[in-house]
Amino acid sequence: MLSKTLLIVGLVISLMACQDEQLEVDETLGGQKVPKGIAAPLSKVEYQNLSVEKQYQTANKLASTLFKGVPADEFFNFNTYDKSLAVTDSGSEFIVDTRKNLSVKLKNKDLYTNAVEQRHSFSSETRRSKGQPLAAITEYPISRDQFEAWMAYVLANTILFSPAEEIDTANYIDVDRIYDGLSKAMSEDVSIRDIIYAHMKSEANWRRFRSPEDNTREMIEIYLGLFDRDEDVPKASIACKNYSLTDANNDARYRLKVDFDQQNTVPQNVLGSWITTCDDFFQLISNHALVIPRMTTYLVDCFFPTAPAATRSAIVADIVATNPVRFHDIFTAIIFSKEYLMNTEKPKSFEETFFNLASRIDWRARTNFLNQLVEDGGTNPNLRNMNQPAMTLKLGRFMGQPLDSLSFAYYHKAVRERLFTKTNGGWGAWGAEFRRKGDLFSLEEYVHFLFLSTLSRKATQEELDVLVQLFVDTENETDRNDQAIIVFDYISRLPELYYFKAITTGDA
Repeated sequence: MLSKTLLIVGLVISLMACQDEQLEVDETLGGQKVPKGIAAPLSKVEYQNLSVEKQYQTANKLASTLFKGVPADEFFNFNTYDKSLAVTDSGSEFIVDTRKNLSVKLKNKDLYTNAVEQRHSFSSETRRSKGQPLAAITEYPISRDQFEAWMAYVLANTILFSPAEEIDTANYIDVDRIYDGLSKAMSEDVSIRDIIYAHMKSEANWRRFRSPEDNTREMIEIYLGLFDRDEDVPKASIACKNYSLTDANNDARYRLKVDFDQQNTVPQNVLGSWITTCDDFFQLISNHALVIPRMTTYLVDCFFPTAPAATRSAIVADIVATNPVRFHDIFTAIIFSKEYLMNTEKPKSFEETFFNLASRIDWRARTNFLNQLVEDGGTNPNLRNMNQPAMTLKLGRFMGQPLDSLSFAYYHKAVRERLFTKTNGGWGAWGAEFRRKGDLFSLEEYVHFLFLSTLSRKATQEELDVLVQLFVDTENETDRNDQAIIVFDYISRLPELYYFKAITTGDA
């Protein structure tokens, strides 16, 4: 732990000296400053020099990250279908356009918020608090509003801001408070430091870490990445000694109580600075030089979990050198970097897999879909049973997705049974509009279309031969609905469906 602390401190010092040298202005993005080095964004030229299938893979890697998808018929021009696909104008500009759109507010947001209310129903406030954010993320088109909702959801699923709904002192109210607070802060361009400061003072934060000793230790570790400061915790807890929760038997149970009559008056030396009150401690943490490197390091670890430590450290250095102030700045740098779009490999979360596929095959959720997805019990393939519960775990979701047999069995079951092989009833169905697209193609072309619509690649020759022969043998040469179900059933069993792969350059 000590070596990691020294590494972060050294990073801060080195960045102060080279910050200006690491900035680059991207004129295609209105003069935005972007990282150089390994964290540099994938350029428009680099993207357009990829083969058309790899452009599509890259576009859907980005879209999937945002819980969105790019339908094949919007990306490719199938009016001139032949063995060499042609990319539409919107497809060729997808990366640049998406980045621009993520900075533009919706002009008719009320239409989408109304859709959220009308298209999704919840049987309890607990389920609503966890399902409504997903409804907003999936109903909003790619925009700043959608980006803010997505960032708030991602952050609320990490140790950084988890509402810890699973523990006895927290409940759905804390989920609402934290998610709504993050969303509002994002929309108002509140700085990372101010978001952290407000969160540390909040009742929801004290409901998660309930004593001054536990809370101050966690704030030092979570927001500064310092795990070896045992000598500072007792002194910090003295500064916060007048903060407590009311007990379970109180009418106002588990409410944050700040007793100003018991406020500390003796200065304490914490992390090399003198503080007296708990507010002094909050300001010490939120204004500390390690906050931005720590937040960047944590999020880079989330998005590059399998990358070598040296690669992750270099990405952090390049991003921190741009002097990020908002979470927007860090998230944008990460997801548009060439390193992420082209080289990162990691298991996809359920949301990254399911909602990407749903967008691509015209799947429409029934009103109770998210209600069932976020439930805590039963045998449905819900997020809890996948070990990916939403905004629930005290320490946030696991950095990598749980891939033990039982967790993944529920994950696969949801994709196969709720999305791929169900064309009516239940949780939802892929639409007639998608099925009708099969009429545009020959049998072999249709198989390729189904593969493109889900895996972002054509079928291999072996896959094509086996599937076409199967359709011939079962007299399903013309039934596009049955053909799609069989192909999707096969695709649901392929590991690549659940994994972000590196995208090699060239046509190979």
